[in-house]
Formats: sequence, structure tokens, C-alpha cells
Amino acid sequence: MRRFFALVLVSGVITLAGVQAAQTASSNAAPPATVTPSPDMTVAAFLARIDQLRPMGPEWPLSPEASELFGAISAVGKAYRQTLADRLAAGQPVEACLPPEAEIESDALFAHLAGYTPETAARTTIREAFSELVRKRFACP
Repeated sequence: MRRFFALVLVSGVITLAGVQAAQTASSNAAPPATVTPSPDMTVAAFLARIDQLRPMGPEWPLSPEASELFGAISAVGKAYRQTLADRLAAGQPVEACLPPEAEIESDALFAHLAGYTPETAARTTIREAFSELVRKRFACP
């Protein structure tokens, strides 16, 4: 196994780290089906899409398809941080207390997503799953 490193910054920026992929892949693997990632795609759809990309080999995280998937997570992170900022500015309670440079490693994100049962993954959006992970990781004191 070859390991790539990626951080998912809660601010929405994603760089590569912590993604594992096999060094050998079938050169005859079919290209993944086109899916337009969005914050409202289900965890099951997101993980299925990642599983379709992994046979591309260790460079799969650099593919345009992976960039689109990571972009969906990035959009969720940006929107979540903005929602928290808006609530704080309005004097409303927040569900998470993020430090300015809050990070979630991709391994932690993938482990969190993989922890859903198939039934829950089929009805939980990436937006909901990400919010849950952030609330756990950055709970307010």
C-alpha cells in the first residue's frame, strides 16, 4: 500500500494526506461513472464513488473525479464555518467551537463515513455526516 497525505480543513480547503491506495491496479479497470458530487449526496454514494476511483491506483486522489468529490467536502466545510460565524455574530448558540485553523485529516473523515451502517449511510448526506464529525471533534467546553 502507498499512502497519500491529505488534510480536510474545516475552512474548506483540502490537500492530499492520509488516503491509502494499492500500488498495483488493474490497467483494465473501467473508468468510474460520472457523478456530480454535492453536499447533499449520501454517504453511501460518496463512499461508492471513492471505491470506484481506488482501482485507478495510488494516484487516484489526484484525479479530476477525486477533486470534485473533495470539492464537495470543501464546500460543506466552508458553509459550516460560515453558519457558525453567522450564529456567533447573531448571539446565538453554536454546536461546535472551531479554532481558526481547524483540521480534519482525511483518514478521520473516511473512518467516520465508513462507520455508518449501510442503512444510515443511504439516508445521511455528506453535509450531515461532516457536521456530526465536526461537532464530535470540536465540541464546545
